[in-house]
Amino acid sequence: MRRICVQILMVVMLFSLVSGQVYAIDYTIVFGNTTTGAGTINLGNPHSSIFTVTSKFNQPRDTGPGTTNPHNGVDLGSSYGEPVYAIWNGWVLSASMANHEMFMYLDLNNDGLKNDNAHVKFDHLSNIFVTSGYVTKGTKVAATGDEGGAFAPHLHFGVRKDLNADGVSDVWVKNEPYYRTVAAWDYGKMLDFISYSTFTNNVASVYAYAHSEVGKQSINFGHVIFFHRKVGASTWVASTGAKNGDQFTYNFTGVYPAGTQIQWMVRGVRSNIVGTDYYWAFSPPKFKQPDFDPNATAYKFDYYTNIIQ
Repeated sequence: MRRICVQILMVVMLFSLVSGQVYAIDYTIVFGNTTTGAGTINLGNPHSSIFTVTSKFNQPRDTGPGTTNPHNGVDLGSSYGEPVYAIWNGWVLSASMANHEMFMYLDLNNDGLKNDNAHVKFDHLSNIFVTSGYVTKGTKVAATGDEGGAFAPHLHFGVRKDLNADGVSDVWVKNEPYYRTVAAWDYGKMLDFISYSTFTNNVASVYAYAHSEVGKQSINFGHVIFFHRKVGASTWVASTGAKNGDQFTYNFTGVYPAGTQIQWMVRGVRSNIVGTDYYWAFSPPKFKQPDFDPNATAYKFDYYTNIIQ
């Protein structure tokens, strides 16, 4: 009997490994949706021209078991030593060539005070030209690098905010709202894996696609799921979104009575890496490595709240 039990356990473990659904879920909070100025401030380009996005914010990446996914920031492919410019007025808080990185506090309202809770991190730098003090938008502050040969040359950047009152900018936020006028970056959609979330006439809508060194990868029909529930309910209901190009929608008309306040969120699957570790991401994003099924954990996912008309 003991041998049979061991054999059954081995079969279960083998099935779990093959199915790809056993993961060491990491519920570290690394995403915070948006911060000051989102949707009203048009941040600048950190390069002199529009470079190709090679990994979007919140984009799942196949980088090996247990590694950080989805991506906490945006990667811009570039050649080695390209100038990096301040994307807004602000203060260089720290700069370390040992870590190949720089942090700036953005003065989004241009009042000369550090009261906007918005930072930017530049990473994988080969040179740093400004190590402290106030700089203006467009100032050359650094140069792109390859982390001492660890990666192909590129710039990792993104907007961050404080998680706690400790002044440490440890939560990444969406880039898309700050770049909605940049046609070359698909009006910001090229920067975030799941972007431009709206709710109009009971229709929830998002845009989703991946981007890498080889270009754009579309998301297949059925790979964007809308999770929803009535406010006060504990269980999320999963519904497949309709697909029109890169836009995915779900019509809540008739799903809930008029006047019902609902919560909803989206899970997007990166179709070309299905079966690898962490090939999904949620919007609003929150966790470092979220569970595939929000009903499978007591950890609270972020969501949007709307009223059915």
